[in-house]
Amino acid sequence: MDKEILISVSPYIQKYYFNESYSELPVSIKEEAIEKLSLLAEKINCIISIGFYEDGELFIEEQSEEPLYYDDIGAGLEIKKFQTEEREMLKGLKLWYMIYCTENGQIVRDVVVFQTQRKSSEEILESIEKKYGTAGRQFAKGLMEE
Repeated sequence: MDKEILISVSPYIQKYYFNESYSELPVSIKEEAIEKLSLLAEKINCIISIGFYEDGELFIEEQSEEPLYYDDIGAGLEIKKFQTEEREMLKGLKLWYMIYCTENGQIVRDVVVFQTQRKSSEEILESIEKKYGTAGRQFAKGLMEE
């Protein structure tokens, strides 16, 4: 499955890379992600990248340029801790990507709108199925189960 990096941060040269394909990402979210990834990169002493698989799933990767000073077990634990503590930010990034960068973006938008209107899960699924068919319903059901 193809994947694309959104942001990569290096503690070695104290710089970051931002994929300009995602320039529509709100500046505040971009800055927050860069700041938090920079702290994580410094803490575990490796390059941290965050990006998306083509289906909208988020990934976080680490790469060390100094393998002698790299603790892969500790890094794994810190990344898990980061994923737990920054769950809302990561969820927001994923939602943004799914809405604006996937073919099912309109379904995602509709589900979010229906949820803010406090419709029940079944009402949402029925509305989605009416508009997008059975495949849309299945996608929305999977999305709502996350």
